[in-house]
Parts: sequence; C-alpha cells; structure tokens
Amino acid sequence: MATVALTIEFPLRVVVYPAPDLADQWIAHGLETDIVTQGDSAEHALGMMAEALETLAAHDALRNRSTMRLRPAPTEVWNLAATATPMALTAHVERQRKGHETPAAGPWRLYGLLSRKGPVGAGEV
Repeated sequence: MATVALTIEFPLRVVVYPAPDLADQWIAHGLETDIVTQGDSAEHALGMMAEALETLAAHDALRNRSTMRLRPAPTEVWNLAATATPMALTAHVERQRKGHETPAAGPWRLYGLLSRKGPVGAGEV
C-alpha cells in the first residue's frame, strides 16, 4: 500500500495599519490569532508577525503543546479588515522539527491587508 503525505496550509489574515500613538510606526494585527506586532513600515510589521508566530511555535513545540490556538481579534479590527486592501507581500511561516520531515508548526501563509487608518476604538489595541 502506498503512503501519501498531506500538508494542509492554513492561511492567516493580518490587518496592517498606522500606529495611532507612534509616528512612523505600523501595527500588524492577526485576525485569527489576535497577536499584535509593530514595525517601522507596513512590510516590517508583517515580517514581525511572521517572526512572532515562529517564536510562539518554537515555544509551544518545546513544551509539547498544540502550536496554534485561534483567538479572534476584536470586532473593530475585523471591521477595519472589511475596507482594507490586500498587500502585494505575503509571509510564509513554518517551524521544522530537528530530524523530522513534517513541520512542528504550520505551514501558515500570512496575507496582509493594508489600511491607512486604525480601527475605531484603537486606544485599547
């Protein structure tokens, strides 16, 4: 009998918007994860999100925990995503285990959604 390897890629959407209280800074907010990162540009903020997910996956793998716990972002961020435009840049996150063919986490593709304004009620973000 033949063995078939199957990899399922789980896409994650990230809304990227200007930081409401910091000049020249951008916020990346994961819609499905409620993880928030910051960067010097929209692209940098999305890259920081990929790095944060890799770090979280590594931490969870060391503790033999499930690597992705979904927790939706607040409604204000979802509302912002509805009017945001897709970014040309995406990020791919995958955490390999030493000596294993299958990844310890992922693969996840991050899809950036760019907004020129922050969410209503962004003071709590």
